[in-house]
Amino acid sequence: MTKTTIYLLNAVCILSLLYFILIAAYSGIRTSFLWFWPFLSACCAAASLLLHMGISRMDKAPWRFLTPAVSACVWISLLLLLATECSILHSAAKEPEKEAEYMIVLGAQVRGDTPSLTLKSRIDAAAKYLMTHPELKVICSGGQGKGENLSEAMAIKNGLIASGIDPSRILLEDQSTNTVENLRFCLSLLPDASTKTIIVTNDFHCMRAGLIAKKCGYANSSTLSAGQFLLTTPHYFIREFFALVKDFLSGNL
Repeated sequence: MTKTTIYLLNAVCILSLLYFILIAAYSGIRTSFLWFWPFLSACCAAASLLLHMGISRMDKAPWRFLTPAVSACVWISLLLLLATECSILHSAAKEPEKEAEYMIVLGAQVRGDTPSLTLKSRIDAAAKYLMTHPELKVICSGGQGKGENLSEAMAIKNGLIASGIDPSRILLEDQSTNTVENLRFCLSLLPDASTKTIIVTNDFHCMRAGLIAKKCGYANSSTLSAGQFLLTTPHYFIREFFALVKDFLSGNL
Protein backbone atom coordinates (compact mmCIF):
# COMPACT_ATOMS: atom_id res chain seq x y z
CA MET A 1 0.00 0.00 0.00
CA THR A 2 2.76 2.46 0.93
CA LYS A 3 4.74 1.74 -2.24
CA THR A 4 1.60 2.23 -4.35
CA THR A 5 1.04 5.58 -2.64
CA ILE A 6 4.63 6.58 -3.42
CA TYR A 7 4.16 5.71 -7.10
CA LEU A 8 0.97 7.77 -7.16
CA LEU A 9 2.63 10.76 -5.50
CA ASN A 10 5.62 10.63 -7.86
CA ALA A 11 3.35 10.48 -10.90
CA VAL A 12 1.25 13.44 -9.70
CA CYS A 13 4.43 15.37 -8.90
CA ILE A 14 5.79 15.02 -12.44
CA LEU A 15 2.44 15.52 -14.19
CA SER A 16 1.70 18.67 -12.16
CA LEU A 17 4.95 20.29 -13.23
CA LEU A 18 4.38 19.40 -16.88
CA TYR A 19 0.81 20.69 -16.73
CA PHE A 20 1.99 23.93 -15.13
CA ILE A 21 4.33 24.51 -18.08
CA LEU A 22 1.55 23.74 -20.60
CA ILE A 23 -1.00 26.07 -18.98
CA ALA A 24 1.58 28.86 -18.59
CA ALA A 25 2.47 28.57 -22.28
CA TYR A 26 -1.16 28.38 -23.41
CA SER A 27 -2.92 30.89 -21.14
CA GLY A 28 -0.08 32.98 -19.72
CA ILE A 29 1.69 33.22 -16.40
CA ARG A 30 -1.13 35.36 -14.95
CA THR A 31 -3.72 32.61 -15.30
CA SER A 32 -5.70 32.32 -12.08
CA PHE A 33 -4.84 29.37 -9.86
CA LEU A 34 -1.79 28.59 -12.03
CA TRP A 35 0.63 28.31 -9.13
CA PHE A 36 -1.42 25.57 -7.54
CA TRP A 37 0.33 23.07 -9.83
CA PRO A 38 3.93 23.62 -8.68
CA PHE A 39 2.61 23.81 -5.10
CA LEU A 40 0.89 20.43 -5.56
CA SER A 41 4.07 19.03 -7.10
CA ALA A 42 6.12 20.16 -4.10
CA CYS A 43 3.59 18.70 -1.64
CA CYS A 44 3.59 15.35 -3.45
CA ALA A 45 7.40 15.27 -3.52
CA ALA A 46 7.54 15.99 0.22
CA ALA A 47 4.94 13.32 1.03
CA SER A 48 6.75 10.79 -1.18
CA LEU A 49 10.03 11.50 0.57
CA LEU A 50 8.35 11.14 3.95
CA LEU A 51 6.93 7.74 2.99
CA HIS A 52 10.32 6.62 1.66
CA MET A 53 11.84 7.46 5.02
CA GLY A 54 9.00 5.72 6.83
CA ILE A 55 9.50 2.42 4.98
CA SER A 56 13.02 2.07 6.36
CA ARG A 57 11.99 3.13 9.88
CA MET A 58 8.81 1.11 10.42
CA ASP A 59 10.31 -0.52 13.50
CA LYS A 60 10.32 2.83 15.33
CA ALA A 61 7.17 4.05 17.08
CA PRO A 62 6.56 7.44 15.41
CA TRP A 63 7.03 6.06 11.89
CA ARG A 64 4.93 2.98 12.57
CA PHE A 65 1.89 5.26 12.88
CA LEU A 66 2.95 8.20 10.71
CA THR A 67 3.56 6.24 7.51
CA PRO A 68 0.10 4.59 7.25
CA ALA A 69 -1.51 7.86 8.36
CA VAL A 70 0.11 9.76 5.49
CA SER A 71 -0.93 7.05 3.01
CA ALA A 72 -4.49 7.11 4.32
CA CYS A 73 -4.68 10.91 3.98
CA VAL A 74 -3.50 10.70 0.37
CA TRP A 75 -6.12 8.13 -0.62
CA ILE A 76 -8.97 9.78 1.33
CA SER A 77 -8.14 13.11 -0.32
CA LEU A 78 -8.12 11.47 -3.75
CA LEU A 79 -11.49 9.78 -3.17
CA LEU A 80 -13.03 13.03 -1.92
CA LEU A 81 -11.71 14.86 -4.98
CA LEU A 82 -13.01 12.21 -7.39
CA ALA A 83 -16.46 12.15 -5.72
CA THR A 84 -16.72 15.95 -5.97
CA GLU A 85 -15.57 16.00 -9.60
CA CYS A 86 -18.18 13.36 -10.47
CA SER A 87 -20.86 15.60 -8.93
CA ILE A 88 -19.56 18.59 -10.93
CA LEU A 89 -19.67 16.56 -14.16
CA HIS A 90 -23.18 15.32 -13.37
CA SER A 91 -24.42 18.89 -12.87
CA ALA A 92 -22.79 20.01 -16.11
CA ALA A 93 -24.54 17.24 -18.06
CA LYS A 94 -28.06 18.25 -16.96
CA GLU A 95 -30.36 19.87 -19.50
CA PRO A 96 -31.95 23.22 -18.53
CA GLU A 97 -35.60 23.29 -17.52
CA LYS A 98 -38.08 23.83 -20.35
CA GLU A 99 -40.41 26.84 -20.62
CA ALA A 100 -38.05 29.19 -18.79
CA GLU A 101 -38.87 32.90 -18.86
CA TYR A 102 -35.45 34.39 -18.18
CA MET A 103 -31.82 33.55 -18.82
CA ILE A 104 -28.85 34.86 -16.84
CA VAL A 105 -25.41 34.83 -18.44
CA LEU A 106 -22.73 34.98 -15.76
CA GLY A 107 -19.74 37.23 -16.41
CA ALA A 108 -16.11 36.25 -16.76
CA GLN A 109 -12.92 38.10 -17.58
CA VAL A 110 -12.79 40.66 -20.37
CA ARG A 111 -9.32 41.45 -21.70
CA GLY A 112 -9.52 45.08 -22.73
CA ASP A 113 -12.56 45.05 -25.01
CA THR A 114 -12.36 41.36 -25.88
CA PRO A 115 -14.17 38.61 -23.96
CA SER A 116 -11.88 35.88 -22.66
CA LEU A 117 -12.31 32.43 -24.18
CA THR A 118 -14.26 31.41 -21.07
CA LEU A 119 -16.70 34.30 -21.45
CA LYS A 120 -16.99 33.87 -25.21
CA SER A 121 -18.04 30.25 -24.75
CA ARG A 122 -20.82 31.45 -22.41
CA ILE A 123 -21.94 34.08 -24.92
CA ASP A 124 -21.98 31.53 -27.75
CA ALA A 125 -23.96 28.98 -25.72
CA ALA A 126 -26.46 31.63 -24.64
CA ALA A 127 -26.90 33.01 -28.17
CA LYS A 128 -27.48 29.54 -29.62
CA TYR A 129 -30.16 28.79 -27.01
CA LEU A 130 -31.80 32.20 -27.33
CA MET A 131 -32.10 31.86 -31.10
CA THR A 132 -34.28 28.77 -30.66
CA HIS A 133 -36.23 30.19 -27.68
CA PRO A 134 -37.43 33.64 -28.80
CA GLU A 135 -39.69 34.05 -25.76
CA LEU A 136 -36.73 34.22 -23.38
CA LYS A 137 -35.40 37.45 -21.95
CA VAL A 138 -31.73 37.52 -20.96
CA ILE A 139 -29.84 39.28 -18.18
CA CYS A 140 -26.16 39.93 -18.85
CA SER A 141 -24.32 39.99 -15.53
CA GLY A 142 -20.89 41.23 -14.47
CA GLY A 143 -19.17 44.45 -13.46
CA GLN A 144 -16.00 46.07 -14.77
CA GLY A 145 -12.73 44.94 -13.25
CA LYS A 146 -9.06 45.71 -13.58
CA GLY A 147 -7.82 45.52 -17.17
CA GLU A 148 -11.36 45.64 -18.55
CA ASN A 149 -12.37 48.56 -20.78
CA LEU A 150 -16.05 47.77 -20.38
CA SER A 151 -18.18 45.79 -17.99
CA GLU A 152 -18.52 42.05 -18.43
CA ALA A 153 -22.28 42.57 -18.79
CA MET A 154 -21.75 44.97 -21.71
CA ALA A 155 -19.30 42.56 -23.35
CA ILE A 156 -21.94 39.83 -23.11
CA LYS A 157 -24.61 42.14 -24.54
CA ASN A 158 -22.38 43.14 -27.45
CA GLY A 159 -21.63 39.49 -28.18
CA LEU A 160 -25.31 38.53 -28.13
CA ILE A 161 -26.31 41.40 -30.41
CA ALA A 162 -23.50 40.45 -32.81
CA SER A 163 -24.97 36.93 -32.84
CA GLY A 164 -28.37 38.25 -33.89
CA ILE A 165 -30.20 38.61 -30.55
CA ASP A 166 -32.69 41.49 -30.41
CA PRO A 167 -31.42 44.19 -27.98
CA SER A 168 -34.98 44.60 -26.61
CA ARG A 169 -34.64 41.14 -25.01
CA ILE A 170 -31.48 42.08 -23.11
CA LEU A 171 -31.20 43.47 -19.56
CA LEU A 172 -27.95 44.50 -17.84
CA GLU A 173 -26.61 43.91 -14.35
CA ASP A 174 -23.18 45.57 -14.34
CA GLN A 175 -22.29 46.03 -10.67
CA SER A 176 -21.40 42.51 -9.50
CA THR A 177 -17.86 41.29 -8.84
CA ASN A 178 -18.37 37.55 -8.21
CA THR A 179 -20.88 34.74 -8.70
CA VAL A 180 -22.74 35.43 -5.45
CA GLU A 181 -23.26 39.07 -6.43
CA ASN A 182 -24.09 38.07 -10.04
CA LEU A 183 -27.01 35.99 -8.85
CA ARG A 184 -28.07 38.19 -5.95
CA PHE A 185 -28.24 41.35 -8.07
CA CYS A 186 -29.93 39.57 -10.99
CA LEU A 187 -32.66 38.27 -8.69
CA SER A 188 -33.96 41.84 -8.27
CA LEU A 189 -34.43 42.07 -12.07
CA LEU A 190 -36.71 39.03 -12.19
CA PRO A 191 -40.49 39.32 -11.73
CA ASP A 192 -40.16 37.19 -8.58
CA ALA A 193 -37.99 34.46 -7.03
CA SER A 194 -40.13 31.67 -8.50
CA THR A 195 -39.55 32.78 -12.11
CA LYS A 196 -38.19 29.92 -14.23
CA THR A 197 -34.59 30.93 -14.91
CA ILE A 198 -31.69 29.39 -16.84
CA ILE A 199 -28.20 30.26 -15.64
CA VAL A 200 -25.51 30.07 -18.34
CA THR A 201 -21.98 29.31 -17.24
CA ASN A 202 -19.15 26.91 -18.05
CA ASP A 203 -19.48 23.20 -17.38
CA PHE A 204 -17.13 23.19 -14.38
CA HIS A 205 -19.10 26.04 -12.77
CA CYS A 206 -22.66 24.71 -13.16
CA MET A 207 -22.86 22.88 -9.83
CA ARG A 208 -21.60 25.81 -7.74
CA ALA A 209 -23.72 28.34 -9.63
CA GLY A 210 -26.82 26.22 -9.04
CA LEU A 211 -26.10 25.85 -5.32
CA ILE A 212 -25.44 29.57 -4.92
CA ALA A 213 -28.66 30.38 -6.77
CA LYS A 214 -30.67 28.29 -4.32
CA LYS A 215 -28.92 29.97 -1.41
CA CYS A 216 -29.75 33.40 -2.90
CA GLY A 217 -33.44 32.51 -3.07
CA TYR A 218 -34.00 31.26 -6.63
CA ALA A 219 -36.89 28.81 -6.40
CA ASN A 220 -36.92 27.60 -9.99
CA SER A 221 -33.49 27.76 -11.61
CA SER A 222 -31.46 25.40 -13.79
CA THR A 223 -28.15 25.69 -15.64
CA LEU A 224 -27.02 25.63 -19.25
CA SER A 225 -23.47 24.39 -19.70
CA ALA A 226 -21.09 26.22 -22.00
CA GLY A 227 -18.18 24.15 -23.19
CA GLN A 228 -14.62 24.29 -21.92
CA PHE A 229 -11.32 23.83 -23.73
CA LEU A 230 -9.57 20.47 -23.68
CA LEU A 231 -6.20 21.72 -22.42
CA THR A 232 -7.59 23.84 -19.57
CA THR A 233 -10.42 21.50 -18.52
CA PRO A 234 -8.44 19.74 -15.72
CA HIS A 235 -7.20 23.12 -14.47
CA TYR A 236 -10.66 24.62 -14.04
CA PHE A 237 -12.27 21.46 -12.70
CA ILE A 238 -9.61 21.15 -9.99
CA ARG A 239 -9.89 24.86 -9.19
CA GLU A 240 -13.64 24.43 -8.83
CA PHE A 241 -13.15 21.84 -6.09
CA PHE A 242 -11.41 24.44 -3.94
CA ALA A 243 -13.94 27.12 -4.91
CA LEU A 244 -16.71 24.83 -3.64
CA VAL A 245 -14.88 24.35 -0.34
CA LYS A 246 -14.34 28.11 -0.03
CA ASP A 247 -17.97 28.97 -0.73
CA PHE A 248 -19.16 26.25 1.64
CA LEU A 249 -17.01 27.62 4.45
CA SER A 250 -18.15 31.16 3.61
CA GLY A 251 -21.82 30.15 3.84
CA ASN A 252 -22.53 30.84 0.16
CA LEU A 253 -23.85 27.34 -0.59
